[in-house]
Amino acid sequence: METLIRKSLKDVAIEKIKQYIVEHNLKSGDPFPNEKEIIELLGVSRTVVREALKSLETVGILKLKPGDGIFVSDASLEQLMDQFYFRWFGNQQKMMELQEIRTILEVVAVELVILRADPKALEELDGWNDKMEQAIRKSLPLVEQDIGFHRTLFKLTSNETFYEFSEVVSKFFTEVRHKRLSSSGGHVTLEDHRRITQSIKEKDIGQAKDHMLKHLAKSRALKESE
Repeated sequence: METLIRKSLKDVAIEKIKQYIVEHNLKSGDPFPNEKEIIELLGVSRTVVREALKSLETVGILKLKPGDGIFVSDASLEQLMDQFYFRWFGNQQKMMELQEIRTILEVVAVELVILRADPKALEELDGWNDKMEQAIRKSLPLVEQDIGFHRTLFKLTSNETFYEFSEVVSKFFTEVRHKRLSSSGGHVTLEDHRRITQSIKEKDIGQAKDHMLKHLAKSRALKESE
């Protein structure tokens, strides 16, 4: 690891530390050089190193364990996106942009499920639809069933990163789900879910996408009316 020319730049130190992880092929749980060694490797002050390490811990790249040392963390997309949650939540422009992203993800998901999922696995979608119907009859909250249906769709794409990203985006729409599923909204959502499920079973990509777009448009309209 070469000595930094601009020693006071925390961002440069961060990039050098990440470069070190890549060059040494360090994996989750592997030990990282201690603070003193990093100072010597980078040729920067203790303050710069500590700021860089703290930033890398915040985004989930490193884990600082007092008394034990520094370790490479199991960084995930969710950890990174969590940093933006409080900055974006409540920002109308960001929420509208996230709604567009959610629409793209959900529409692509139904196509991937049709192309990849085992027909037997689609019974999971039926299961969530049945659970929602039962909850409606008992006047119970429906958010769990709604999230379960959409989460299962992403799992059935067989794309772990796609699923992980969908989980992050979904977090921003919990409040909208509560509002949409109140009163008669539950019946409408259940009907939408059953239409989407049936189109997937029939392997009708065009119709499945159309049903999903109409379903999400209702959430978008509710968000825009706030």
